Formats: sequence, C-alpha cells, structure tokens
Amino acid sequence: MGKKGQKGNMGKNEKWMIAILAIITVVVIIVAVVIKNNKKDENKVAEGNTTQQPKEEFVSVLDDGTRLNTSDKLHETKTVDGLEITNFQLTEKDNVTLLLGTVTNTSDTKKGGYPVDVKIVDRQGNEIITIVAFIGSLEPGQSTQFNTSATFDYANAYDFSITKK
Repeated sequence: MGKKGQKGNMGKNEKWMIAILAIITVVVIIVAVVIKNNKKDENKVAEGNTTQQPKEEFVSVLDDGTRLNTSDKLHETKTVDGLEITNFQLTEKDNVTLLLGTVTNTSDTKKGGYPVDVKIVDRQGNEIITIVAFIGSLEPGQSTQFNTSATFDYANAYDFSITKK
C-alpha cells in the first residue's frame, strides 16, 4: 500500500511540474512575441522619421554627403557697382555653408575693395539670412574668386542679392 500511494503522489507531482513548465513556456513565448513586436514598431517609427523629413527643393546630395544647391535662380549673374558675379556654387557640408563665385570688373575703372551684404532668400522672397562678404580691389577686366561662408545651413536657398555696404 505504501508503494502504491507513493506512485500516486509522484504522478500528481509530475502533473504539477508539467503544468508549471507549460505555463512558464507560454509566458516566455508571450514575452518574446511582445519584445519582437516592439522592435518592429520602433523600426517603423525610425523609418517614418526619415521619410517625414521635408524634401529640400533646391538641394541634391553628392556621394561625399555635400549638399549642392541646384536653384537656377540662385545661379543667375549678379551685378553690384560695375562688378559682375557669375559661376555660383552653393554647398553645405559639416555644418558649413559655402557660397563661391567669380567676380569680374566689367567697368572702365578700378572697383571693389569693400564689404557687401549677401541676402539669401527662399522661394517666397523671405530672408533666410544676410551675411557679409568682402570683394577685393579689381582693375578693369580683372577677375577673382568670390567666397563667403557661414556656420548656418542655407543650402536650400532659392536666390540671393548682393548690395554694397
């Protein structure tokens, strides 16, 4: 009788152990599924953030990460005080925006040697920023590089104007 009773109790213990193991297995599976779903949701949020950034209308990104302005209006010839400024290139990289061009003295007298204001505007004509540049002295017909930079991102500009200070 003693052996029979022990066998009966072991059977109950085994059933309880199997039930507990089954419950633990179900809990582990549920936790794993929840964690997996949370990671998928985080990835969707991250993907959503990258696609929700506004597209820059006048910028193309080069292989090295440099952002190059493509606005036709920005690339038009500008004139100030008998000086013609052409061949513009507006780029941004590593939080530095650089505006380059070629300045040519198209007048019959020596020009330049003074600062100018460069007013950068968006498509609606709203001022983004005004920066100061310096144009060196040029003899008639002489050319030099126009160069100004800022640690402000205005690479998506539509146009700009240059006025003598």
